[in-house]
Amino acid sequence: MKRLNFYLSMLLMMVIAVGCNDKFDMPPLAVPTASRTPNMTIAELKAKYWNDARNYIDTIKEDVVIHGWVISSDESGNIYKSMYISDGTAALAISINANSLNTTYRLGQEVVISLKDKFIGKYNGMQQLGYPAWYEAGSAWEATFLPLELWQTMVEINGLPDPTNEHCQPEVVKISDFQGKTDAETLQKYQGKLVKLVGVKFPEADGTVPYSAEDKTTNRNIQDAEGNVIVMRNSNYANFRAEPLPMGEGDVIGLLSFYGSDTWQLYIRDTSDCIGFTTDTKGLQKDPYTIAEALAAKAEGKEISGKWFRGFAVGAVAPEKTAVSSSADIEWQAPTTLANTLVLADAPDVTDITKCLIVALPDGTAFRNQANLRDNEAVYKTSVMVRGDLGTYMGTNAITGNSGDASEFKVSVVSGGVTELYEGFDNAMPSDWLNIKVKGDKEWYQRSFDNNGYANVSGYKGTAPFESWLITPAIDIKNAPNKYLSFRTQVAGYGSTTSNLKCYLLDGNDPTTAIKIELPAKFATASASSTYSDWVSSGDIDLSNYPSTYFIGFCYTATADANYATWCVDDVKFGEAGGGGTTPTPDPTPSSATRADFETLNGGAGTGKYATYTTTAGWTAENCMVVSGGTTDGNPVFTWIGYVTGSTSVFAMGPCINGRTSSVGKVTSPIISGGITKLRFKYALPFTDTNIGLKINIIQNDATVKTLELSKSDAVKGTVYDFSADLDVAGDFKFEIINTCPSNFDGGNKDRVAIWNFEWDKKN
Repeated sequence: MKRLNFYLSMLLMMVIAVGCNDKFDMPPLAVPTASRTPNMTIAELKAKYWNDARNYIDTIKEDVVIHGWVISSDESGNIYKSMYISDGTAALAISINANSLNTTYRLGQEVVISLKDKFIGKYNGMQQLGYPAWYEAGSAWEATFLPLELWQTMVEINGLPDPTNEHCQPEVVKISDFQGKTDAETLQKYQGKLVKLVGVKFPEADGTVPYSAEDKTTNRNIQDAEGNVIVMRNSNYANFRAEPLPMGEGDVIGLLSFYGSDTWQLYIRDTSDCIGFTTDTKGLQKDPYTIAEALAAKAEGKEISGKWFRGFAVGAVAPEKTAVSSSADIEWQAPTTLANTLVLADAPDVTDITKCLIVALPDGTAFRNQANLRDNEAVYKTSVMVRGDLGTYMGTNAITGNSGDASEFKVSVVSGGVTELYEGFDNAMPSDWLNIKVKGDKEWYQRSFDNNGYANVSGYKGTAPFESWLITPAIDIKNAPNKYLSFRTQVAGYGSTTSNLKCYLLDGNDPTTAIKIELPAKFATASASSTYSDWVSSGDIDLSNYPSTYFIGFCYTATADANYATWCVDDVKFGEAGGGGTTPTPDPTPSSATRADFETLNGGAGTGKYATYTTTAGWTAENCMVVSGGTTDGNPVFTWIGYVTGSTSVFAMGPCINGRTSSVGKVTSPIISGGITKLRFKYALPFTDTNIGLKINIIQNDATVKTLELSKSDAVKGTVYDFSADLDVAGDFKFEIINTCPSNFDGGNKDRVAIWNFEWDKKN
């Protein structure tokens, strides 16, 4: 309609111009007129020259002339070297060895085609006008692209384009009208036809899945209300490739094609062929349902499936319970007795099951390994995201249908993890790795060359800027038998000046929120040409200074550039790299400090993970988490910790020392000079423990010369206590602070005590 209005506007302007200035003669608008008269319909042509063979070619010996109106457009790039026409009796595909056909043969343009001594046949099941080619694998002739010069001798344009022509309008059909049918009558009727499917959906659509992958033409399913499915083919060269598939239900217009012996396919011309779909993002990963929203929807009888939910992990189903009938059936704590369920709520202090959703943690999955509260106390009262269906489990409201795969959950702390990892990308991208596009529309994908598979990424044909991450499963560095990481890289520079690749340790699997530690890896060097470099080893990267659970992330970045480098990663190994590296020897020079620099633990960031952390000055906290002062409470930040002594702006930090008997917490200082006359620090229980027991040893020359005992059996959570002691120790020394585990408990983390503002006075 827009094009028709354009032509009418041009005519009107010409008339006005002549009327306003009759001193000039305006040339008349040339309207093309065909010299030939059609003598056969498209339906008659297709029937007369039909052959049931999958591939064939036939020469039209008669003086046949057909006509039709163009119903296709290759402007978006989704339709390749093809044109479709319809005369109302049927539609016909025409293969032409040319691009940008839409500039000459616009939507709604009538064409008249002379076919004497020309060719009609099939290419892999699809009947079309074309040119003979021998299909060696099938030992048959088939129809391939007409040379453009030959096509131009066959075709005449008649009149001006009119997209409103009745023959250019789609026919409303059902998928069941043709799906599963391969008889000659159905194939002739529907092949090439412009159709409209009403009330359909894209099952894969989640607001992030694009029309096509960046490296290949991609099939996306269209499903109707009866469950019938047809494939929609989307080219990776289409200008809408990276746009997300439409969500919800709507109508789809497209050109019907056929492939092989039984496969119907649909091609849209551009995204305007998808009509009436929703833009609602509720339930997508970027806009998950809260627990309250989910419960309200369930009360209204609304069905929610395949969506994301978010809540705080507040407990698990108690042992020996086959059904949940009240809040008493839940263990509102951590660690829990069992590891097979998780209870989610909208706030970390909820203990009312009617305000919660239960989710099962499938046995042997990443979800159970990383999120159960029996083994991962750090997850307690932290945010968890789960993908699944809103339903019922154990007789109460629940999130069901979660497989436990890494792609179907997110925790806000890292726990669990593998102690050995090897990935060679030999067959496909691994399903338990995350492929995340923070910026731009390019993601990592698997490629092979010379019988070697690898992960590949490039900004080619994408929309900059780019930030694309490839992230491993969680790795347990602490318990790994070998704490080295290695990998190989290769690169083709293409003259890019902005493309870059780096490798990081991440404390979470969301690169937009995780703490990132850049690793000192060796990378291949990009050239200014398209030539690929040799494969370069990263070297064995020692991770022993990070004895906790992390993710490894490969990050590709680039800004707007004339060309973009292509980076390749292969043979990612952790826990088996072997060789090389030694444990750094601490500086033997005694520290002259009079205060522990706990504010540098974990890079100055609090964390709920029990692991080993070191400070800049060399203090080591084993089996500890790191707590910090703050303006609001929310583990590992607590308002009652307050500020560094003497400051009103810098929050204090310190270790929270575990009292679990199998993982006893300990804090050790570097060697300190100047002796000590007085020790003082603050301490408190961050959690619902009641016992405090610490032993502070003063050590000289590897011998304990003084021991201080701190014991309190009636401590109250969040109440700050002061410790001070007079001492008389001269010379160099070091502190050793050990949790004495007063409850003698090993069923979970216990007797946890935080210390901060740890200070002393020198003797000399």
